[in-house]
Amino acid sequence: MPAFLIAVGIWILSDWSLALRYRDAADTNQDRGSKRAIGLAVVGGVLVAASAATLAPSVRFPYSTSPFWIGLAVILVGVGVRQYAVWTLDEAFSLVVTVDGDDEVVDSGPYRWVRHPSYTGALLSLLGLGVAIGNWLSLLVLVVAGLSGYGYRIRVEERALRETLGEGYVEYENRTPYRLIPGLW
Repeated sequence: MPAFLIAVGIWILSDWSLALRYRDAADTNQDRGSKRAIGLAVVGGVLVAASAATLAPSVRFPYSTSPFWIGLAVILVGVGVRQYAVWTLDEAFSLVVTVDGDDEVVDSGPYRWVRHPSYTGALLSLLGLGVAIGNWLSLLVLVVAGLSGYGYRIRVEERALRETLGEGYVEYENRTPYRLIPGLW
């Protein structure tokens, strides 16, 4: 149990550090409520997943400590991927969708392989939490909640990027066709 609290604590502190460093100070906001949608999806998903583990014990993974440790590792890998993506964007990162005409398309670091590696990292952490909980229903809830919130954000963000950056972003989409998972989606 202490390992679980440490992994989840690292994840929470990592996201809080982003919230503190990248406060929403942008002049333009094209977010369309996607920041709130992600927050509701993640918090709601975690609460429902925790409840599902208690209310539906019949769908627990077969007893083994392996999924627990694998889940914790996936949480931490997700934190690392997200931090690497944010570090690559540096000052261009924002917690809300804001695209200015003088912004440039970033295609280095993890952005060489997928267009939204920060969201890949966040979704990996949710997936890891579901695996660590060890309940199929909890895992399903977390994956669906995460994909719902981040899927909406991706649609909003890509629309803003296309509208504001135009052909430069369309060329990047063509060079980097995957949104979250190289070779898959």
